[in-house]
Amino acid sequence: MKKYPSNQERTDEYLKLFNREKTLKTVVSDYDPIIFDVGANNGRSLNEFKAWWPKSEVHCFEPQEECWKELENNASRHNQTYINKSAISVNEGVINFYVHDISTGLGGSNKINIDSTDSIYLNQLKGQGDEVISAYANTINKPRSVPSLRIDSYMDKNSLTYIDLLKIDTQGHEPEVLESIGEKLKNVHVVITELMFYDYYERSLSFSDIERILLPSGFKLYDISHIAKNPMNGRTDWIDVIYLNKNFNKNT
Repeated sequence: MKKYPSNQERTDEYLKLFNREKTLKTVVSDYDPIIFDVGANNGRSLNEFKAWWPKSEVHCFEPQEECWKELENNASRHNQTYINKSAISVNEGVINFYVHDISTGLGGSNKINIDSTDSIYLNQLKGQGDEVISAYANTINKPRSVPSLRIDSYMDKNSLTYIDLLKIDTQGHEPEVLESIGEKLKNVHVVITELMFYDYYERSLSFSDIERILLPSGFKLYDISHIAKNPMNGRTDWIDVIYLNKNFNKNT
């Protein structure tokens, strides 16, 4: 094994070697995995999955119509890709969804927090007066109703008995996505999900919010694959975490 002058140099080199692709391929070894992309947005993660596993079967879920055209364009380049223009939640039917003029990537079932102290953009605006803040408030948290599905019902409808990789990026709605799997959570092999700690949205998450759901089904934390730092104060805004189901067996 190579010797390094310091732990930091070893860490820096390992971070270059073990990127998200290599880490996920270590735990998802099948050449044709079944992947659920919840919060598919414009298809960036879809393109990554198809580059890493060309024979994968990818089911995308995205309720924000502003993303659909680009998502469909990306999906058209790949085989075995299925787009569902809906959210995932505990209850099937219709749920509230909030969109924002500043970015299609920020839409979700949780409102942006107008009183956020962690938002770089909001802190810049606060120095420009109340009128500027009020104008900004009119561009965010625009409500609409979107259709919602449960993952366990979707699996039954499509005769799917397991999921190799479940990716979740839903701006604080991740616990509800996990709860929508019900008893079938034991048939999910790997979960990669975002955890937001900062107060940009009215709801933030902690490890306990998802581990209360994951741990009883046999999942253990495998890796923290990305850490996003706040340049204003150095605190961690959000992370991507990978959980591995040690009891997973697709043949049962």
